Formats: sequence, structure tokens, C-alpha cells
Amino acid sequence: MQVLTASPRNALTAAQVTTLLTGPRVEVSAGLELLDSANVLVEDITNDLLSGQVDRSNYADVHGTCNLAISRELAWGKDRVRPYLTLSDNGVTARFNLGVFVLTTPDSKRGETPASFDVSGFDLIYLLQAGPSDTYMVASGVTYLAAVQAVITASGVGSTVQLDGTLQSTTLPAPMVWALTPDSPSSWLRIINDLLSAISYRGLWANEDGVFRSGPYQDPSVRPVEWTFDTANLTTNLVGEDRSLASDVWAARNWWRFVRKDASTQPTEGAGMYTVTNPSTGRTSVAALGRTVRAPVQYLEAADQASLVSQGDRIVATDQAVSRTFEITVDPLPIAGHFDIVQLIDAGDSDKCQVSSWTMPLDGSPGRWTLKAVSA
Repeated sequence: MQVLTASPRNALTAAQVTTLLTGPRVEVSAGLELLDSANVLVEDITNDLLSGQVDRSNYADVHGTCNLAISRELAWGKDRVRPYLTLSDNGVTARFNLGVFVLTTPDSKRGETPASFDVSGFDLIYLLQAGPSDTYMVASGVTYLAAVQAVITASGVGSTVQLDGTLQSTTLPAPMVWALTPDSPSSWLRIINDLLSAISYRGLWANEDGVFRSGPYQDPSVRPVEWTFDTANLTTNLVGEDRSLASDVWAARNWWRFVRKDASTQPTEGAGMYTVTNPSTGRTSVAALGRTVRAPVQYLEAADQASLVSQGDRIVATDQAVSRTFEITVDPLPIAGHFDIVQLIDAGDSDKCQVSSWTMPLDGSPGRWTLKAVSA
């Protein structure tokens, strides 16, 4: 989630921002900014915003989308916009940016005066779906993070990059090549995510200001909780009555094997191979299901054994998390981000969950969230 006191809220305290997010009499208003192709502010065009919604689907190829109705014709496909929400109560106001989007050609309502345009937008990951139109290679000895920076620069997408520096010194042990083929041309995004995956970094994503981000993957079960939804707490509860739980263990797995691709020697357990078994933990374990359910062996591009283990743990966590899914409605919570970790306390249960998707109506009405429990 967004940091409570991050810019443009850096003049407020965390307590003030939290009060705005949970207060019963908060006024919610929406705004819209026009940006240039380098994400630099051109103009605030809030007066041209008629309505809209921002959506995020964290498992999608392009995570962030928006649907806007505006009364100004823009340079569709070129101009970028940044919607935002402003929360105000008792003399305190906080603004929350909701992403940077490239707008597609809209449907226009020509019979109206002034004319209005219903337009869809996609976050800046969308622009990385184009490719180099040639074979692309990263030489051995180059650091993975420097290679990612170079790919983003070569793409010409026009945005800044903030990558966690934990593995900034890790270099490619051998060249990586993305060949130009008619059947599977490589995109900038695939090249970037292949590089990040090799050191077990999360896939690239764009934050609320259009800045590209990534860092080492952590099992959601060990990540800290960023927000608590407690339906019994009438003071802070944001969850509506419309909510449901679905549990499904039909496709559950409890055995996995991962092998390092292009290993120089025969892979063995602990040296190019990593095997995980869940004998007794949770409802998808061998004991709970009464049988071993094997996932197909997966061959992964990994810089070393530690990266292979981390990537494997990530896949295991994802496979185990899909069995318990919550659909809830949430009052405006504009600090929502990418794969947030939340605690849901409801009906006598307390579940640690990862957010897989959310919607944010710009009129201040509740949005729909999907949460997946981080353990089976």
C-alpha cells in the first residue's frame, strides 16, 4: 500500500491520514491531471472529469486500468492522465494519486454539448508490451538490475525506475538471449520480467505515480500486514455487508519440484534442484487430502540455488493461496497498491490475505476487492 505520509501527504501525520481514511463524515472528491510523455504535469483538468473508476488486477499482464468520462478531447494514445482522490474532514485534507494511464481512442457522444468522451486507460506497463523488433541480448557479467534499467531506457517508455537494491551486485553468469522469431516475438516486458525472475524479484509494476518498481519476492505469509479490515470494529470498519467466501481445494497441490535451467552439471537436490512437500499443513496437505498431488516439474531461469529456492517458494505460496478467496465491498481506501497484505477479521475468523484485485470508483462509492488467503 501507499505510505500514509508519502508525498503529497508528507505534511500530515500518519494518525491524521488514518483518521481521514476511516472517518464517518469524510468528504470524497475526485481530480484528474494531464501529464506529458515523461510523466511531467501539464495541467489539472479536473473540471473536464465527469465520472470514472480505477481498477487494479494484480495477476493481469497490465495491472492498472481506468474508465473515464471526460469533456475534453485529448491526444489519444499519447497523452497521459493521473486520476486522484481527495479526502477532507474537520479542516484536514489529503490527496491520493491512483496511477498514471495512457488513454485509448474513446467513444464520443457527439449529440451532447459539450461533447463527452468515454475512454479506457492502461497503466505504463501497457507500453512495455511492445518489443525491440530484433534479437535482444544481455551479456554475462552485467548486473541484472543494470540490465533491467537498460531495457526500460531502450523501450522509450518515458518513466523513472526504482528497484530494490538488495541484489544490485548480482551479475549474469551467462548471456541471456531473446531471439526474434515469428511465433513468439519478445516484448520489453517479457525481457524485463525474465531478468527479474532470474534473481527472484517480483514482476515489474507501476506505482501510483507511474514509477516502475520491483524488489525481492517474499512469501505473502511472512510479509507484514498493511491494513486490517475488522467488520466488528464500527469505528474503523470499511467493509460492507456484501461479502462472500469461496473455498476450493479441487486443484490443490502438495508436492513441487523445481530445476535450474541450463545448469552446467547434472541437477541434484540442493544443487540445481529444489523439491517441496506439504505433508501436514493446512487443508491442501498430503494428510488432509489423503494423497500426494504432484505439480508438473518446472524448469526455471535462476542465477543460483538461492534464487531457485526463492522462485520455487513463490510458486508454492501462490498454489496454496488459491483455495480460500474472499469477495468484499470496501469504502474508499485510496492507499491501495500492488499485491497488498491485509488482515480480514470477520464472522469469528481472522485471515491474513493478499489482495488480488480492487476497484476504486471516483464518486466515493464502495469498490469491490478480491482477497486470497496466504495459507491453505
